[in-house]
Amino acid sequence: MTKLFKILIVFLAICQSAYCYNLSSNEIRQEIFSQVEKEAKESLKNFGVEYKIELSQIPFSNFETGENSKPKIEVISQSPKFQPNSVKRVAIKNSNGITLKTFALSTKISIFKEVLVSSELIQFNQEISLRNCKIEKREISKYLGKTFSNVPQNLIAKRNYQKGAIILNEGLGEKSAILKNSTIDIIFLSDKGLMIKLQGRALKDGAIGEKILVRSDKYNKIYSAIVNSANEVTVRI
Repeated sequence: MTKLFKILIVFLAICQSAYCYNLSSNEIRQEIFSQVEKEAKESLKNFGVEYKIELSQIPFSNFETGENSKPKIEVISQSPKFQPNSVKRVAIKNSNGITLKTFALSTKISIFKEVLVSSELIQFNQEISLRNCKIEKREISKYLGKTFSNVPQNLIAKRNYQKGAIILNEGLGEKSAILKNSTIDIIFLSDKGLMIKLQGRALKDGAIGEKILVRSDKYNKIYSAIVNSANEVTVRI
């Protein structure tokens, strides 16, 4: 009886195993890649870029469940914002939503795009143009949303760019319409519509829309003014 009982136990175990879903490592990898690619495609659809996905830390062994239905695989991001390089969590759940297994997943998404780069040393306050820049395909995962696909007009460098550096929007500013120590027209404008025009001098460079300090020649006083155009500012009184 004892021998027969053991055979019966083995037979039942084999039968149970035969009805359990055996999730292969290849299925796990394919499903994870599909979910990561879907997130990347949705997040990058407006950037006009190419990308390459690399995954690591995925187990290479098969996973056997306790039921015959295929388990659900969920890739869970740790941040609500898309991150090209991040650590995610993978959960394998049964048909009742119970987590059977979890593990960490490292994702590396390399992003490539034709962007503006410096073709020579660009110094602070130097104008950006095709004379000192060119378009070149680069990996930009660290600079997503900060690059240029063409040469911007009337912008100058607000920092030094070494040869071959990617030009970033946060490192550029508008070209000054008014230069420091230049002679300017100062328009004094009241809320009631009173307008007085005096000549003065700019105490710093200023792009259109910027606030700068100016000095009137007549009263020798310093005012805070908004740059209207080349050689003209407005002071609200």
